[in-house]
Amino acid sequence: MPQFSCPKCGAALAVDPGTQIAKCQFCGTVTYVDRSEALFYYLLPFTIDEVKAKGIFKRWTAGPAMAKELENGCKITKIVKEFFPVFRFRRSVNKSEKVFVRPARGTTLPGMHNLEIPPGGEVIYDERVSIGDAKQIDPDISIGSYIGEMPGDAIDQALVYFPIYEITYEFEGKSYDVVIDGSSGRVFSGPSPSRSSAQYMAVMGMAFVLGLIGGFLACSIHILLIVIAAGGLILGRQMAQKVVTKQPAPVAGATGSGSDQKQVGDGAEQAGADNADNAAGADAAGAGADAGSAAAEAQPEATAAAETAENAAESEVKQ
Repeated sequence: MPQFSCPKCGAALAVDPGTQIAKCQFCGTVTYVDRSEALFYYLLPFTIDEVKAKGIFKRWTAGPAMAKELENGCKITKIVKEFFPVFRFRRSVNKSEKVFVRPARGTTLPGMHNLEIPPGGEVIYDERVSIGDAKQIDPDISIGSYIGEMPGDAIDQALVYFPIYEITYEFEGKSYDVVIDGSSGRVFSGPSPSRSSAQYMAVMGMAFVLGLIGGFLACSIHILLIVIAAGGLILGRQMAQKVVTKQPAPVAGATGSGSDQKQVGDGAEQAGADNADNAAGADAAGAGADAGSAAAEAQPEATAAAETAENAAESEVKQ
């Protein structure tokens, strides 16, 4: 007979032949005795009653992916409240703790490989715990069948009884199964009535066509804007070149007879001479103005010198 140790304190467990539940005589831990080792023994209580479970199922049948008439056309034929056995593996993987859950009983029920045990939600499953009107399903798979696929190093392992509602319903002459997680309300479904793929493809096809039309219009408008902008740049450049290269207006009579042109030339020469005389006069006037300014500046000095001489003469006469 194999020897088993308490998973908590490590003491030897006294296991009676034919039994799978043992209690440690030292620490009082209740364990589940598998074929190869003793495991922690837990139960996860129900937090969702049957009424709420039916409401969850009703909302699920009305989902957008389900058949249009499923909500009103289906009929629940069986609902079973039960505790389903799973193995919980706590492992150290790359220095972090990870939890893996695997079914401890062979089953075709949907979702049994995807159950999640909330941290701290389970209780020790001993004689003080009552399962009420729920049905307990016993395990028929050894934990050893999963050990080889588990990554990392073992922290601890346990058998946990998981709360579920197993629902069977009929729709259009066919029977289907759904599992509702009794702790979180999550729904697990196998093959189920869904909306027609033809309708789905029609909607998707319409959306695709509308998308193509929208893309074509957007590209056309974009190209038109580019053409308008390019045309504006070209036109603006041409107008700028015309403004830059524009010739001055010809002098009136420039295309007349030779005698007229000569008269114009003579007049221009006479105007040049007059301008020269005016310039000379302006220079002379400027020189006179400068001289006047100098004389005005020297006058006070001359007056002062005359007064000084006069005073000196008067002094000599008095002597």
